[in-house]
Amino acid sequence: MTQKEKVWVVKVQMAQLQSEKPHLDDCYYQEYYQKLEKKQADEELLGRRSRFESLKLVTPYIQKAEAYESVVRIEGSLGQVAVSTCFTPRRAIDAVPHGTQEQEAAAASSQRLWVLYRIEKMFLQLLEIEAGQQEAQPRDSEQRSSQVEKLFQALKAQGQNNLEAADDGFLQALSVGKGKALVARLLPFLPRDRAVSLLLAIARHLPYLVKRDVADQALQMLFQPLSKCIRHLTFCELLQGLQGLMRLPPGSSERPITVVLQNQFGISLLYALLSHGEQLVSLNSSLKEPSSDHSAWTDMVVLTAWEIAQMPTASLAEPLAFPSNLLPLFCHHVDKQLVQKLEARMEYVTMETRS
Repeated sequence: MTQKEKVWVVKVQMAQLQSEKPHLDDCYYQEYYQKLEKKQADEELLGRRSRFESLKLVTPYIQKAEAYESVVRIEGSLGQVAVSTCFTPRRAIDAVPHGTQEQEAAAASSQRLWVLYRIEKMFLQLLEIEAGQQEAQPRDSEQRSSQVEKLFQALKAQGQNNLEAADDGFLQALSVGKGKALVARLLPFLPRDRAVSLLLAIARHLPYLVKRDVADQALQMLFQPLSKCIRHLTFCELLQGLQGLMRLPPGSSERPITVVLQNQFGISLLYALLSHGEQLVSLNSSLKEPSSDHSAWTDMVVLTAWEIAQMPTASLAEPLAFPSNLLPLFCHHVDKQLVQKLEARMEYVTMETRS
C-alpha cells in the first residue's frame, strides 16, 4: 500500500469510532480511561510521578447530516451512481426495503446498550460498597447503608414504586450475565425487606428468567445468597413466592412449574422454598390449623408432587441441593402410590448428583 492509501484507511477506521454518545457506544473504554486519569492524578498528588499526559484515542469530529442521499443523480445518465460511506456501507446496494423489523432491531440494540451502561455504573457503586466493607470502620456503617439503598433503587429502575416498573428494572439487569453477578454480590448487603422483595420478583418471573438463561447458565450463582434469604421468610412471604412461581403468565400455555422443574436453578429454588415451608409448619402448630394459608400451602405441595410424578425422569433437573425434609413433606399430603413414584425419581436424581 502506498502512504496515501494507508492514510485513507486510517481515516475510515477513525471515522467509524466517532460517536455522539461515547458513554453508551464505548462504555468500557470511557470508564477505563476515567479510572486511569484518577489514578495518575492521585500519584501526582503524592509526588510519585511527574506530570505526564497518558495517550488517549482521539477521534475526529464528524458532522452527521440530517438526511442521507444514498445515490448521486447525474443528468442524462441511464442509471444512478451508487455512493457508500463507512457509516452506511450497504444502503446503496441493499435491495431489501427497510421497514419495521429493522427499526425494532435498532431499538432493541439501543435498549441493550442502555442496560449494559446501567449495570456498569451500578458495578462501580458495588465495588465501593465492597471496599468499604473490607475496611470495616463502624463510623461508615450509616454511609454504607445509604450506598446500598441507592444501588437497590438504581437496580429497581430509578426508584419506581410501581411493582411492574420495579420488576422491569430487575428483569433488565437479570437478563445479562454481568447483571446476575451484580445481584448475587449485592444480596448479602441488602436489608431483609429489600432482599425479600428481590427474591419475590425473581420468583414471579422465574420461568422467563430460566428461558433467558439457557446460553450462559449464570442464574446458579444466585442460589446461595437467595437460600440465606429464604431462611428468614415468614410463612406469608413464602406463600407469595410459591404462588408467584406457579402463576400462569397471560397468553402462555406452558405451565410455569414444568419449566422450573426442568432447570437446575429453578428446581433448586423451588425445593428450598418447600423445605423452609415444611420447617415453619412443623415448628408452629397454628399453621397446621384449617385456614386459607394452610389450604394454599397444601394445594401447592400437592401440585408440585403431581408434576414431579408425571414428568419423565430424564427431564427432571438435578438440584444444586436436596433438602432432607422434602420427601417427608410430600408424605404428609399425598397418597402412598404417588409417594413411591416421587421416591423413585428423587433417589435417581440424588444418585446422579453424587456420581
